Amino acid sequence: MKYRNILLVDDDADDAEIFGMALHAIDLKIKYSIQNNALDALKMLQSPKKTPDIIFLDYHMPYLDGSEFLKLLRKIKAVEKIPVVLYSGHSGGLVKEAAAKFEKVQVLKKQHSLKDLTALLQRILLPAQAS
Repeated sequence: MKYRNILLVDDDADDAEIFGMALHAIDLKIKYSIQNNALDALKMLQSPKKTPDIIFLDYHMPYLDGSEFLKLLRKIKAVEKIPVVLYSGHSGGLVKEAAAKFEKVQVLKKQHSLKDLTALLQRILLPAQAS
């Protein structure tokens, strides 16, 4: 598996719970942490105890939106190259525009069905094996 240590930055507790359930449905060995505040997430990432392999970021957060978060994240040497998935209820307009401005950023529309979210996360976390 390409990504074993995942950071979710999302202020919606229900979405975070479904996200965790989907990860465990994929693989119980996946480690993930949740930050419900973008400012706290940036603070943690400035001196991470363990660097995440990938960050899932809710675009619409209090204090900083996804674009502002990405600008600040890419200035932190320890984590500047980490792939980010903008994880949002809206996958158009501002979200796609923000993703296009940065390397290693993709967009994933939030799914409220555990089955649908699990399938989407599997495609990201378990890329097809080359034959």
